[in-house]
Amino acid sequence: MSVNFEVNLQIAQTGLDSISSEGKGGKGESWLVAIAKAMGSILGEKAQKLNDLSEKLNGLTGKDDAQKFSATQTEFQAESQMFNMLSNTISTAIKSIGEGLAANARKQ
Repeated sequence: MSVNFEVNLQIAQTGLDSISSEGKGGKGESWLVAIAKAMGSILGEKAQKLNDLSEKLNGLTGKDDAQKFSATQTEFQAESQMFNMLSNTISTAIKSIGEGLAANARKQ
């Protein structure tokens, strides 16, 4: 639960930073794009962690590293599941916001 809160807080902070910097003569992107970029940034960090763990797994060979390999493989699997959940959450959030905006635009 605390991991989700930390990720949500990080996404919100990155989004706010992006919106505030763009509001001062930035590229003029919408807040939806800023939020999507913030979410993508967090997802990129998770992808980098998976890449690091993958490289660590590739470096662990031989009998002496069997326990380290198993522990790292388990960590990789957990991070992979978290990446998948975060990716699905981001996709759903962006889709829901976009559909809400489209529905709102049709009503006006």
